[in-house]
Amino acid sequence: MSASRGTVYGVPDLAPIRIGPLALAGDRALVALVLLAGLVVAEILARRRGRDADWAWSSVVVGLVVARAVWVALHPASYLARPLEILYVWQGGFVAWAGVLAGGAWAAVQVRRRGAPIRELLGPFGAAAGMAVAALLVLPVAPQRPTLGAMDVSVTRLDGTAVDVAAWEGTPTVVNLWATWCGPCRRELPMLIEVVGGRDDVRLALVSQSEAEATVSDYLAREGLAAGDVWLDRAGALGRVVSLTGLPTTLFVDASGSVREVAFGELSRARVAEGLRRITSPDPAP
Repeated sequence: MSASRGTVYGVPDLAPIRIGPLALAGDRALVALVLLAGLVVAEILARRRGRDADWAWSSVVVGLVVARAVWVALHPASYLARPLEILYVWQGGFVAWAGVLAGGAWAAVQVRRRGAPIRELLGPFGAAAGMAVAALLVLPVAPQRPTLGAMDVSVTRLDGTAVDVAAWEGTPTVVNLWATWCGPCRRELPMLIEVVGGRDDVRLALVSQSEAEATVSDYLAREGLAAGDVWLDRAGALGRVVSLTGLPTTLFVDASGSVREVAFGELSRARVAEGLRRITSPDPAP
């Protein structure tokens, strides 16, 4: 099964996009393209009329702030103890519909304050809507992932114990594909160990991709991280099976072995909490 929710609520599940050595989450690429289209058209129309389009830029800011604020409000437990993490927007966490409503309302108010007709919004909003449709037709959709039982992949603990990932069926599992050279991986690893590793009802599998045992062991020792949940995938076989685009990538797998969600990029505590809810709920949403 494929993932069914990205980092931005209300945005369809899209595959990450690779541009050279860089990879960008598909939902964020979609939002960036839509905003860019609207802003460009707003600037063009405004200059033709001898005006400026500051209302469009402020509307984007208002929309993003509200989208983030609603996300935070929906996940208070993840931010109350660490309020600074509200500013970690690179981890994702926005509610798209809230941002659209807030940004649209702000734009309407600003345009009316200028004495301009509301139809002045038609150009930018039409361009944004058109870009959204075009992008959804062009951007790659997240691929279907096999169940754990169908993955013919074996991984190895640092103590040399090997296991087929199919054996993880029966327990909700968070599978994190990472590497010691990956900055976002290094930042989120301690959080995953803290939030997921201490639970009895969920398995955490931190699967190092294409790295030697000594490299991983030395890194864990240097950072003071427990090695109990760490596995080696020296050939990167699991990454190939799940169509890995970039690191880190986290799979949220339910007890039946179905991949309920694939999250690309560094995760926040709130995103992990969402993923855990989906794979531990008695009746998870499709």
